[in-house]
Amino acid sequence: MHRATLIMPYSNPEKAVSIDEFIDGELATFEAADLARLKGMTDAIRAKMDSEQARCHYDLVTGAELLVRILENLDNDSFSDPLPRDLAAAGVAAAYILKSVDFIPDSLPEIGLTDDARILARVLERHPSLWDYSSQLPA
Repeated sequence: MHRATLIMPYSNPEKAVSIDEFIDGELATFEAADLARLKGMTDAIRAKMDSEQARCHYDLVTGAELLVRILENLDNDSFSDPLPRDLAAAGVAAAYILKSVDFIPDSLPEIGLTDDARILARVLERHPSLWDYSSQLPA
């Protein structure tokens, strides 16, 4: 699988940035209110992962389910700024997954969710503590 390290942000298509720069830029403006909003959108994330398009991205489906379970199990105390960096990063990845128009349009057969998978993979690489949440979640 091709793992591009540079992407062209839709906000500034003339300037390629690293995936890390993109994530850091999103983290800079991500707030507790954004995380609270995403908690109410877990059905939409699951629906996207149930699509034929998503089924060829096992890591995306698995990681997205982790994000959904984290979001579903957050208590109200979790929604205050500043957010823990790992929760904010989980929110950035979840918000990106929900976008239908992003670096690679989701509607493109076979490759449309490749960017979603790469962003999520990088968030999980940078914040392995997110996997720790899975041991704290109800079965």
